Amino acid sequence: MKAIYINSLSIAAPGLVGLEQATPVLKGEQAWQSVEFPKLAPQLLPANERRRMTNYIKLAISVADQASTSDKSLGAVFASSYGDLYITDHICNSLSQTPKFISPTQFHNSVHNAPSGYWAIAAKSTAASTSLSTGDSSFSSGLLEAVTQVLSTEKDILLVAYDYPATAPLDKCVDISEPFATACVLSLTKNNNSYGSIKLSVNNEEKTCSQCRNQSLNQLQNSNPIAQSLPLLETLITKSTNSVYLPYLNDSKLKVEVQQ
Repeated sequence: MKAIYINSLSIAAPGLVGLEQATPVLKGEQAWQSVEFPKLAPQLLPANERRRMTNYIKLAISVADQASTSDKSLGAVFASSYGDLYITDHICNSLSQTPKFISPTQFHNSVHNAPSGYWAIAAKSTAASTSLSTGDSSFSSGLLEAVTQVLSTEKDILLVAYDYPATAPLDKCVDISEPFATACVLSLTKNNNSYGSIKLSVNNEEKTCSQCRNQSLNQLQNSNPIAQSLPLLETLITKSTNSVYLPYLNDSKLKVEVQQ
């Protein structure tokens, strides 16, 4: 398998909003602290469009914008474990009442590819995008899909992975207590900003998932399925050579070999 380069990174989580804030923590120079997550306001879309977006969609758009600073017209893979749980709850409540009224905005926000649609509008991109979900292994599936597309198309691909906590009562059904999102641009070509190259393989041995080197991040890693990417982000930010094991389907692991 050819090496795939990670040429940009972005992150949004409590205490880790943007690389400037996140880098000292991901390098282990500072302890992570749980703080209130700010209200995000992506500036790519007009105010009217921003008002239609939920916090879940704003989270995805924000990290996509940060990661694709040089080219916003890339093909993209969007990965989310459960979709927009706020909208799911809102529609279910509406259906339980009389009359059963669901607004068009709620309906179009409910589909799994709503974030990619908003992104295409914001970025003025006509490139193809894929939106996927495989539950708690959605980050691994998104990464594998993005790498596959880079290899098959020989073009750069934007990967965006994100999940946002649910409100009651759905918060009892999913294990998401903190918002978390990350994005990166994958390429066959290394650039001056590259964080290293990766090679992927599915591992069916009884390997445990990798844990964060900065132990203060363990709470955040366990707070959101997409946050299982944190050991990989640590490796990339520190520009280390390492193998990271991420949760994948049927109790297998996705082995990510990072080289410099």
